[in-house]
Amino acid sequence: MEEISPRFTGAILLSVVVAFALTILPVNDEWILFRPEWLALTFIHWGLVSPNKSSLVFAWFVGLLIDSLYGTIMGQHALGFTIVLFLTLRMRSRLLMDSFFQQLFLLFLVLGTYLLINLWILGITGNTPEGWGYWYTVFSSLLIWPLYHYYMRLYHAQKKSF
Repeated sequence: MEEISPRFTGAILLSVVVAFALTILPVNDEWILFRPEWLALTFIHWGLVSPNKSSLVFAWFVGLLIDSLYGTIMGQHALGFTIVLFLTLRMRSRLLMDSFFQQLFLLFLVLGTYLLINLWILGITGNTPEGWGYWYTVFSSLLIWPLYHYYMRLYHAQKKSF
């Protein structure tokens, strides 16, 4: 599978900053369950299109920032984002980049694993969410993926035509 280079040196960092801003953006209580996992989607995108530029250490650091911002257990989101990127990098070679349904299956699997890890940690600490609403973010992330993946192309280098 062909690797796509970022358009400029800080493209990955800038896209993560934008995803971070979308993650901490205030949302009504009714809509909080439907907020897509912007940072996880960003790590999945860069893991798919540019695996050599993706860093597990960077995903861990961003997760620690989210943990400190949300006041969750240190390492909860860091572990989740690191596993998201690791699974994406491991499964990338088995996917066809143009296959939309394979990408959705990867998203479902990886985001489900991420939320399961967070649910496990919440259960250990006694903060288990009630009902199935916890899993709505997987479906909202699946719905937003085609548009998000398309707009993330703004950060890709243009292919030269001869």
